[in-house]
Amino acid sequence: MKRLIIDERGPAVRTAYLVDGKLEEIFIDYKDGGSIVGHIINGVVKNILPSRFVFIDIGQEKNAFMNLPENIKLKAGQYIPVQVRKDATADKGANLSHILQFKGRYAIVHPGFGEIGVSKKIVDKTERKRLNQLTASVLPSGYSCILRTPAINISSEDLEAELFQLIKMCEKIRKAAGHAPAFKTLYQDNILNDLPDVDEIITSANWDGDEKVFDAFDIERQIAKALHRNVWLPCGGFVTIDPTEACIVIDVNTGKFEGKKNYRETVLKTNLEAAVVIAKQISLRNLSGMIIVDFIDMQKEEDRIQLLNVFTRELKAMRIPADIVGMTPLGLVQLTRRKQREPLHRLLEDDCPHCKGKGRVLKLRMHR
Repeated sequence: MKRLIIDERGPAVRTAYLVDGKLEEIFIDYKDGGSIVGHIINGVVKNILPSRFVFIDIGQEKNAFMNLPENIKLKAGQYIPVQVRKDATADKGANLSHILQFKGRYAIVHPGFGEIGVSKKIVDKTERKRLNQLTASVLPSGYSCILRTPAINISSEDLEAELFQLIKMCEKIRKAAGHAPAFKTLYQDNILNDLPDVDEIITSANWDGDEKVFDAFDIERQIAKALHRNVWLPCGGFVTIDPTEACIVIDVNTGKFEGKKNYRETVLKTNLEAAVVIAKQISLRNLSGMIIVDFIDMQKEEDRIQLLNVFTRELKAMRIPADIVGMTPLGLVQLTRRKQREPLHRLLEDDCPHCKGKGRVLKLRMHR
């Protein structure tokens, strides 16, 4: 059972994605400045560098930016509709794209030259070929399309109906941009576009239970656990998760687990359980950028291969997958994951005013 639980009380709208009661992702949008990823905004070109790096004012404190292809000509002061790829951070403005994408349940449509892509999660070659041919037969000229995972076994009629709706929306937005004022939000993305296979949606507005809706579904407790440094494994081992300025460092430990046969079995079982848990924690905590995982050292090559296969499978199953860059002989695995929103700890926690986020305070102050 896949549910979206939406709590609109308080200063933020919190949207929890549950799979069989377990919290998989949490989206937090503060009402005085939430995420604008996916939104289309009428921006104003401020500056164009020789490298084709363009700064655009979208009405935020910092100018947003994007890279511009050679075939598109812009000039300072020009209005241009842009789509937000990544939210602004403390260091830089939002990351934009001039390619406007519109998501449906089965497809993502954008202006283009007829390119057709199929989700990598659809692995059956026959189905991929069928979807490609089907899309080519119904996709109007001047548009490109990516088929999403729920498109498996879709009929021609259903696909054509959704493509028609998405293209109609695209044309409406592009037309509106021609006479819209600066900073006008032309289109707001919806989390349902990223989670298209939800079975049930419950909001605090229509919830009539005795408890608060997040308490009723055990969400508050699960959010609190997602902020803990240590995460226990079923076997008794644990992982520690430490966000730093440069990267996320994750360490795997055997903890209380001693195994039943030998040390090799203990290490392998701990690492395999950790691989599954780490992938879920990366998604739940919305960790991104460079991630370093220090698995327990394994001597046998076949054990390392088994671990990498399991870890790769779990990482690719995430809505925003992570890519493994490599693994050292000492068990260090480097990942990269695309950033869209701020991580959970940044949304819910502030740096300590005494240590400024270092996690340490002076225990002895020197007299001067």
